[in-house]
Amino acid sequence: MIYSILFLMVFVGGPLAFRALTRGGPSPAAFRRLALFTALCAATGLTLRYGFADMWGRDVLVTGAGIAFIWGGWIGVLAYGAQAFRRIDNGLHMRRWTSVIGALGTTMPWFGLASASMLAV
Repeated sequence: MIYSILFLMVFVGGPLAFRALTRGGPSPAAFRRLALFTALCAATGLTLRYGFADMWGRDVLVTGAGIAFIWGGWIGVLAYGAQAFRRIDNGLHMRRWTSVIGALGTTMPWFGLASASMLAV
């Protein structure tokens, strides 16, 4: 059951979050918003990971929130890169390729979760 929920979050929620972050055009204001979003997510996630290291892995809330914020930072980095490519060439082909590659990139944490669970068994 837990893996089903995680699967849906990663394979549906990740691409939808990426799409929402890249919805606007590649404007300077969009780059500032993405940079702020990415920095806040990464800083919060790493603070939860290393600031509460004694609770990491023992407290589900701290661990889950930390992983979610780090993953949000990852999605922000992907969206920033996609917007940078779109700024170079904002044609239809570039928008499609950056959308596909970015959406696939958001699913990368699933493979880490799957391998970690296989090691735990």
